[in-house]
Amino acid sequence: MRVGEQESTVRRGGLGLRRAAALAALLSSVVGCGLSVARADDAWPGPTVPAKAPKDIKVGVVACGAQFRGCYAPALAAAEAAKALGWTVTIYDGAGTQEKQNGGMLDALSSGANLLLTAALDPDLIQLGLSKAKEAGVPVVSSSAGTDTPNPVITPPNGGLKYVTDVGTDFPAAGRGLGDFAVKDSGGKANVVVYEDDEYPSSVASLRGFVDVIKTCPGCKVSDIVKMTASQVGSVGQMVVGYLQAHPDVDWVYAPYDPAAAVMVNAIVQAGLQDKVKLVSIVGSAQNIEFIRQGKVQVADAAFDNFYMGWAQVDQAIRVLNKQPLIEPHGEGTPFAIITKDNLPPPGGEFGTKVDYRSKFLSLWK
Repeated sequence: MRVGEQESTVRRGGLGLRRAAALAALLSSVVGCGLSVARADDAWPGPTVPAKAPKDIKVGVVACGAQFRGCYAPALAAAEAAKALGWTVTIYDGAGTQEKQNGGMLDALSSGANLLLTAALDPDLIQLGLSKAKEAGVPVVSSSAGTDTPNPVITPPNGGLKYVTDVGTDFPAAGRGLGDFAVKDSGGKANVVVYEDDEYPSSVASLRGFVDVIKTCPGCKVSDIVKMTASQVGSVGQMVVGYLQAHPDVDWVYAPYDPAAAVMVNAIVQAGLQDKVKLVSIVGSAQNIEFIRQGKVQVADAAFDNFYMGWAQVDQAIRVLNKQPLIEPHGEGTPFAIITKDNLPPPGGEFGTKVDYRSKFLSLWK
């Protein structure tokens, strides 16, 4: 079945705040491939070309919202890397709204920032900030938006401004990793209902990777693609239970990101359906990893290393400031893994590469 066929569409409204909140929620923690880990933990996935860090840089770091750990983590990591270079750093809380996010960018510019680093901001929603940065000649380098390589490159519509580059993990590969797991774990018989938040490129890219794999499995089936938005996360548990009760043959659920998955898991348990359904999701937050550990509905989670991502963002920013070629793909090999019961991190922990990326990056910036 193709993405978009037989869609069960849930009513959607104003996208501004919802998009900001959804992207923030989506990018809580970790994404990836765990039947096979995307790359060996002891292998350096990042750049090898040096980039001497310039001095006297004043950085404004604008995060989607401090209340969302996932999008705040790469912002904190980018600030950590910038401070390690002796740069002056100020973090601005986007508070999950486009008004605050644009305001943070304008405040940073007013304070004399000559570099802006954003984390999990939809470029469509910060056109004011991007235009003012362009007027000031200040580059804006993003992380976690999912709009640049290794993901499909997305340009804002109607001639809108975009980031110099966006640093993110390989979201389609993360989705394919979850698809591979579902096919193998189900013995090639997974019947899946897919929940999609199509407000975000990263979410869409992951979903398409997952569905592409399921479509290659002769005995598998995507029963439906149900659209949802971030504002519906609180009610998505009722949605999924109602769907499963009406479609008793469906035995797998694909959640678009972990906050929605957590609500789904608890609702499925409360409805007494936990032994009939398995769930997969994307982000890799600690709560969802614990669901996997406990055998509580969720069986896999794509996870990426947000802290590596923040350091990689600074690396690309240095190359922008130096007018050096960017590292290709622009995600700089941000590590990811499919987390299952077979490769769980320690209790309470999240996925993170074992490579000492801080030392690696610092050695390139001398």
